[in-house]
Amino acid sequence: MSSDELFVAELARALKRVGLEALVVGSMAAALQGANVMTQDVDLLIRDTGLNRKKLERLCAELGGRAVRLSPMTETLGVVGLAVGVDIMFDRLPSGPRFEQLRSRAVDISLGELSVKAASLDDVIAAKEAADRPKDRAQLEALRHTLAIRKRLCEE
Repeated sequence: MSSDELFVAELARALKRVGLEALVVGSMAAALQGANVMTQDVDLLIRDTGLNRKKLERLCAELGGRAVRLSPMTETLGVVGLAVGVDIMFDRLPSGPRFEQLRSRAVDISLGELSVKAASLDDVIAAKEAADRPKDRAQLEALRHTLAIRKRLCEE
């Protein structure tokens, strides 16, 4: 397992301990599905409920970090004080898809004895196309290539 996968496995254990359902989205979701992309953080999408906000506080304590608002312009939180950054988004991605839509198409990624739910490659690609930032455009070719290979393997 890579160091990123080890961190995601640690994150998955902590999510399970606090009972917080989360989807891995963004570049880490793609990397966990075999895409040759780099990322500096793990993006999680959760439903915005009072109970989940409390579970998020417990998650931060479990991991030894604390959640801070990234900007007054967004509700996204960043968990600081960890070996790898974790960004928390609530209810929907900035590109529009809601938690429930993404979860219905999510894939289970095995990390040893644990698993995490990750946004499908189709959804990661759509989100990066919608964001249209230079760093997202730079990853699109690798993501599309990985998706094509995965589809061919499923056909065989």
